[in-house]
Amino acid sequence: MAASFAKLGWYVNRLRAMSIPELGHRLREAGKRRLSATRSYDYSAFAIESSDLPFLSIDIDRLQSIDAGTRALWQSVAPTAMSPGIYRALGHDFHLSTEMDWHLDPVSALRWPDNAYCFDIEYRHDRLRGDVKLVWELNRLQFVPVIAALSRLKNDDELAQSALDLIESWIDANPPFKGVNWISGIELALRVVSILLTIGLVGRERVGARLSRKIAACLAAHAYWLKRFPSRYSSANNHLIAEEAALFVLGTLWQGAEIDASAARAILIAEAFRQIHDDGVGAEQSPTYTAFTCEWYLLAFTVAEAAGMPFPDNVIARVASAGEHLRWLLDSSGNHPRIGDDDEGRVIASGAGHEPLYVGSVVNGIAALTGRQDLAADYGAPQLRNLLVGWPDATSVSGAGTRIFERGGYTVSRGQMSGRESLAVFDHGPLGYLSIAAHGHADALSLTLHLDGRPVLVDPGTYLYHSGGSVRDRLRGTAVHNTLCINGTDQSEISGAFNWRRKATSEFTGLRETGHGVDVSAQHDGYARDFGLLCERTITVDASGLTVRDKLLATGDQASKPLTSISIGFLLHPECSARIEGATVVVTRGGEALMQVSAQPNVSVTLEVAEYSPAFGVMESAARIVFRANDPKTREFRTRIDVQSAATSVSNVSPALQPYQAPASNFADAGLR
Repeated sequence: MAASFAKLGWYVNRLRAMSIPELGHRLREAGKRRLSATRSYDYSAFAIESSDLPFLSIDIDRLQSIDAGTRALWQSVAPTAMSPGIYRALGHDFHLSTEMDWHLDPVSALRWPDNAYCFDIEYRHDRLRGDVKLVWELNRLQFVPVIAALSRLKNDDELAQSALDLIESWIDANPPFKGVNWISGIELALRVVSILLTIGLVGRERVGARLSRKIAACLAAHAYWLKRFPSRYSSANNHLIAEEAALFVLGTLWQGAEIDASAARAILIAEAFRQIHDDGVGAEQSPTYTAFTCEWYLLAFTVAEAAGMPFPDNVIARVASAGEHLRWLLDSSGNHPRIGDDDEGRVIASGAGHEPLYVGSVVNGIAALTGRQDLAADYGAPQLRNLLVGWPDATSVSGAGTRIFERGGYTVSRGQMSGRESLAVFDHGPLGYLSIAAHGHADALSLTLHLDGRPVLVDPGTYLYHSGGSVRDRLRGTAVHNTLCINGTDQSEISGAFNWRRKATSEFTGLRETGHGVDVSAQHDGYARDFGLLCERTITVDASGLTVRDKLLATGDQASKPLTSISIGFLLHPECSARIEGATVVVTRGGEALMQVSAQPNVSVTLEVAEYSPAFGVMESAARIVFRANDPKTREFRTRIDVQSAATSVSNVSPALQPYQAPASNFADAGLR
């Protein structure tokens, strides 16, 4: 019964986010789905006899540049006669062999249907099997090119055959349009890239005629389904770019398959200017989703250039502007504020799903491919994607100062605070992209801070998607972000795992240079309807830290709800510890004093154990500093963050908080067991 109500609620909220034209599109799409359900498909319907297999190639000299650590990781992924390979992604180990079950959920140990028509499977509301994303992750086949690359490096025929056997195993277990692996276009798009790259790495000449025909039919079925069910209207975010980029790459490399690469190219050109703002900020308000979008464009640019049909200069420049924005968000170690959702999506993985320096890898790819050497930085070693799209020959020093990305809604301050390298990011952007703002968080006017190339004040992360339940909602909510919260309620109203019923509007209101630093101000209206108040935050960045001033401004409208509490929170990275000394919170890291956080006497301060998800599917505990108004009628607050100079040690530091233990109800909500 609960699942039925959840399903009904999802449909109601989803319909609310649709325009009249989108409703027409959805009705037509539903008709096509039902028509396809009446047909019987198998791979023979997609047989292409007269065309050579397409492939993505990587030069062996580039492969030789892979470092020893990455080679060791690749070796652990490769299955052997004695043991399966291990691919770790989304917080789980996947055991790889040709005998593995492609439809088995690794958490619940239950199978998703493999013989049902794909669109008849209720994957969003199945509380027993868990998050379908785990099975989808395995079926992206992103570990197969890793095995193929290792076989190329070692000139190992057995490894090459193992990679091909895994692809054949997948084809045999996934007949066209049956099972969960045919539901989502983005999953098909990623799988196309994995197959093309595997063929290129093992060598097309190694693929026998029989398997070649099977792979060709599989790729043709993917192209047919991608073209038949594109992401449109409120779903036309990174999913659309993935689908069209896969069709463009496949159509360009595979002339005999009659895939319309020119139509896909036209959509990619148009979407570059919709999904990347003119200041370079990704419209989905997430650094990792921006990098994911850019990685798709880099792949398309690479294939187009090799085919003698490069993309227009203004499209390449728009992607370069995204690289510039991302470069500003990276500290000296390659860490970035984890704003919005992060599901660890990659176009080309490099041996593990969790890749801490992913954004830096993509930025360096942008630097190499677009000729923007000023974006290049020393963020680890080249990854598998970089061997295809590029890696810069030299690095540059990151910019310093304050940069406003007004359209996308971020102010970034880079430099030094008390002699420490600092990166402060003030979020005053929109909630997200399109009517559902699928990957945004209710984090308007939130502040993040990195010191010495390591995060200190952080966003709580993502954790889970479809099965996240109340945990998913909580980590997107206002109360867990570094901003002011009224009555523990959200600035924007959640109406589903990827939907919002009501969205706060943020506005950058000004920057002013003072004798002591730089003042940056913004406001949002997320509490105007219920409480008749606008929230304004002004952050002053100076040589020794930050001053945060929060004001609640009356709109003149009658409040519909009583205001009972006001809180201002700051979530610390788990590396940090904290203790209260009088009215001040002392923050330390590794026994060293890092900063002191203090407020005016009109608030009281507490330390709380909070949730922090460092990677998808992983949860830890962290300390959260919370200032609460002594009087809910108070309308102005001042918080001071004094960064301590380096080499200030602290003895008798209170121990770190206890490991994360979510209430049992949270695990039930999340579908974990």
